[in-house]
Amino acid sequence: MTQLVEALHTLGLDAEIDLAGRWARFPGERCPIYVVEAARGCYYTWCDRPGERVVQFYTNPVEAIRAGLGRAEREGPEAGGPLDIG
Repeated sequence: MTQLVEALHTLGLDAEIDLAGRWARFPGERCPIYVVEAARGCYYTWCDRPGERVVQFYTNPVEAIRAGLGRAEREGPEAGGPLDIG
């Protein structure tokens, strides 16, 4: 079990999880959010909304999940992050 999946269980959250347990997808009021476990203990969130496709990086899976869920619910540009790739 990946650290991302362990964090989801710890938080008691349900999400769409890929078979390898490396990413989770959460629906949100504003946009779907992906939380991805990358190499070397790095996690990132991705807001899948045109004009707001922004990646944010974290070192802790719980922090990444909470931040991602917050982004899915917030309105406006403050929901974005430092690296806009859309």
